Amino acid sequence: MRKTALTLITVALAAMFAMFTAPAAANAGPGTDKVSLDARAAAGVGANAGIGVQASWYSGTVAAGGTQNWHWNNAPATAAYKVGFSPAGASTSAVCQFEVVRDWHVQQPGGEREYHFTIKNSGSISCGTQVLLGGLTAFTSWSTGGVSPGVTQNWQWNNANPLNSAHVVGLSPQGATGSTACQFEVVRSWYLKQASGEREFHFQVKNVGSITCTADIRLANTTASTSWTTGTLAAGASGTWHWNNANPLTLAYLPGLNPSGSSCQLEITRDYYLQRINSGGTAEREYYLTVKNVGSTSCSGTVLLGSIAT
Repeated sequence: MRKTALTLITVALAAMFAMFTAPAAANAGPGTDKVSLDARAAAGVGANAGIGVQASWYSGTVAAGGTQNWHWNNAPATAAYKVGFSPAGASTSAVCQFEVVRDWHVQQPGGEREYHFTIKNSGSISCGTQVLLGGLTAFTSWSTGGVSPGVTQNWQWNNANPLNSAHVVGLSPQGATGSTACQFEVVRSWYLKQASGEREFHFQVKNVGSITCTADIRLANTTASTSWTTGTLAAGASGTWHWNNANPLTLAYLPGLNPSGSSCQLEITRDYYLQRINSGGTAEREYYLTVKNVGSTSCSGTVLLGSIAT
């Protein structure tokens, strides 16, 4: 088997996340992230429509620092998701900036799979964004087995080929009871280069609900359309890059990494989108990502920028 469960890390029980279905005001400020907004309704896609893996909709105006929670109902069991943005409302003196600060997967008591995510206006002005939900069909899957609430599993995918591919993990929780949802989250992911030259994709999966249950892991990837080197990063150091004129505006980006050097470990710790008004008055979308050396030795790698049409 190319997949390997490395360790189980027991942590404190995660608090149960409130899942309200009542709509929130469009002008969502800090503290509204406990309200879950219906993404299918916002996108104008029926609850039972066969599409399910890609869509877009407008957030409405979100205050600076404000958050919104969204959920995608009837999420196909084989899909892995990545959210992108096309922000709108920048001024000549301030950008409009959005990012995903958390995402997780839910099986409701009735058996329905939902994809939940929290977006944040991480800029300094009130503005909005087109939310871009991209989905990829998994090329492989396996079960976590039973996982207790609050427990994290470490997984690795060996021979993460081709070397110009970027990976994303989806989860399909299983085992909700008649009254309690089963909830799982990918809490981090990173790439490792072995001394043999083998690239590995590592990630952590956590039961963030209140009952013991399982999840089917859905691993997907896409080929990068462009790439560049990180240069040498010292252990613990980070570097941030941006992709200008991130067109077309319907693309959601999926970044990956190909570390260089024995035991080199690199992780994408943050990515976000912004709209900038240039000096000539034109609006430009930019995509930013931060790479951190999470290993113990200085090394470099290649940033792999893939995309998903929405």
